[in-house]
Amino acid sequence: MARALALVTALAQLRAADAAAAVHVEARPNPIYSTVTQKLRLKGFGFGAAGTGEHLNLQFVPAMAKTDYKVQVLSDTALSINLVAGKSWPLASDEGTDLYLSSLIDDRKGAMNQLEGPVVIGRVIPTPTVMHGGEKVIYMTGTTRFNINGTGFRAKTMELIFDPPLEKDVDYMLNTRSSTHMQLMLRSGKKWRKDGEPGPLKLRRIDTGAGDLRIDAKYGGVTVAEVQVDLGAHGVTVESAADHKLYQGDPELTVRGSGFNNTISLNTLKWGNSLRGKGVNYTITKASGSALTLSLKPGSVWRSNPANLPGPLKLLAVNAGVGLVPVGPTEAKKGRTVATVFEDPAITANPQQTVYQTHTHELWVTGRGFTRGAYGTKLDFDPPLQVGIDYVMMVFNRTHLLISLLDGRKWAPNTGILRVVGVDTGAGAFKRFQPVAVAHVASDADDHPSGLTVARTASQILYQTAAIRKLEIQGSSFCQRPALTFQPPLTDGVDYSITRATSEKLSLTLKPHKKWRYEAGPLYLTSIQCGSDAPVELAYGQGIVVATVLADPTIEASERKIYATHTKRLIVQGSGFSLDGTELTLRPTSRSSYEVESVEMAEMVLILKEGKSWAPAKTKDDGKPVSIYVTKIDTGAGEVVMEDDGAIVARVFPDPSGAVCDDSCEWALDGVCDDGSAGEDREVFDDDYGGVFGDDDDYYGGY
Repeated sequence: MARALALVTALAQLRAADAAAAVHVEARPNPIYSTVTQKLRLKGFGFGAAGTGEHLNLQFVPAMAKTDYKVQVLSDTALSINLVAGKSWPLASDEGTDLYLSSLIDDRKGAMNQLEGPVVIGRVIPTPTVMHGGEKVIYMTGTTRFNINGTGFRAKTMELIFDPPLEKDVDYMLNTRSSTHMQLMLRSGKKWRKDGEPGPLKLRRIDTGAGDLRIDAKYGGVTVAEVQVDLGAHGVTVESAADHKLYQGDPELTVRGSGFNNTISLNTLKWGNSLRGKGVNYTITKASGSALTLSLKPGSVWRSNPANLPGPLKLLAVNAGVGLVPVGPTEAKKGRTVATVFEDPAITANPQQTVYQTHTHELWVTGRGFTRGAYGTKLDFDPPLQVGIDYVMMVFNRTHLLISLLDGRKWAPNTGILRVVGVDTGAGAFKRFQPVAVAHVASDADDHPSGLTVARTASQILYQTAAIRKLEIQGSSFCQRPALTFQPPLTDGVDYSITRATSEKLSLTLKPHKKWRYEAGPLYLTSIQCGSDAPVELAYGQGIVVATVLADPTIEASERKIYATHTKRLIVQGSGFSLDGTELTLRPTSRSSYEVESVEMAEMVLILKEGKSWAPAKTKDDGKPVSIYVTKIDTGAGEVVMEDDGAIVARVFPDPSGAVCDDSCEWALDGVCDDGSAGEDREVFDDDYGGVFGDDDDYYGGY
């Protein structure tokens, strides 16, 4: 009896084990892309009724976090594993990684592994990427081979679809040299473009083993090369010369390259603007195989619309006698930049404007064509004045600039006319410039008989309200309790108090919640009165500048989304920023991680340095966003500490897993990291880590 009970118990245990191992999964070693294959479908039996699959717990080798995928039961014989957006299948090697399902537990059947045994469910391979090659020029038959660079290339399984079509092993041979480099070799008697017309050669699809992937479908594929007609009778090249600078009306321009016709009349040029030859806007006056000399027609300009200058002069195509030949990428009118064109500068005469030799602090100069930033404007004066020694200059826009006399300097050694005799806005000294009178220099007012004088201290910089520094007035023969008259007006005891007075210095302290000026600008002391004596007017009542008041800087709070390294630029907005230089203190981003690219009065652009991150590694490893704060700002009058923890200007997210950062798309060389990480099932993708397109683009959108 006992032996019979034992046998029954053993049989029950075997049946229980069989029940626990009731799920069968078919092996599926087919390739899948690491980031863009969105679904992995398993076949077998024992999955149960269709549903969400929340009751199933899966384990993989290599491991996958449960947050990376979702499970859906399609039927008892089909199961779907869906990749979460922004996640990727585990990839341990560029050669590919076998993904195993090692355990499947149905919570409704117990806590035991119900899978018969580990089974391979896919082979994960890198998602291929292709670099834009629009600047690469190849010739129709003269170029026998060219390279395509990217990532994820595989030697054994590579299929490419081009536009215009090219057939592998018929039109070309393919040699995959590495995972980042493949070479195409033209077969004898074939052309890179079957239609024989010059233009872009585009790669529309690529298959490295896991199926065709669309490449930049919005633009018909990624341009891997620009095909031009063969050199010889009609081969022309043009050298890029963006560093060659000229003014709008400069009389002559030289275009250099090769393949030009030695006969002047047989050369025709096509431009990216409305420029026309044959005497309409210019005439070709000299021609050789390597250079063309163009002479501008009087009254014409190389580029119009001065508000958009400085800007490139683009040459799109050249006809050297046998038809137009594109000289650069034909898409989007890229062409070749043969010069950078600047507006013809001019200065407005203003001889009636009076400045006193030392008492006048500022001189406004108006005109056109002024530049700042990368180029800058230089002026030559008569009598001579030296920038940085006698004056500093701030260009506000293309028509207005402000010259400020430095302390202890003079506008001129003697009275008379102050002229601008030369100007350079970036393209060298403007040769057609004629001297212009911009002011009349008059003598300073005589010192008062009492000996009272006030020194011009425009270099004393104060904020409107920030009580970082006191206002100090320097001079001679001051009394103990003088009555001061300012412009704009300030009232003693209401706006400020005199905290210290000697015969040579007065120290003034701003009252709480008051301002030295309600708008940024110079603060003038126009008169001083001691006791019952008559007020002593300064500089004929015009006043002497005793301080330069800067606007209180502010930071506009923003929680804009950026990525740790893929976002290359951070825009900080606010008010009161100084064009001469503004410094921010960020937390937690270190100053060594970025540079200040540009400063406007209400906006600063910070650019991330190569190899740096907006957030330190230890603060972003947990995957949570990190806030960036501006804690201090200095626009020239000292550091202003922001209230509380500072002003938030961005939230830093970890770089998306599997995303590709590449500045090689239609907007290449803009310093923006172009992301093509969206899959085919997503309706939007993030092109520049901060904005989205809604064109239902594909994985390679933006390349």
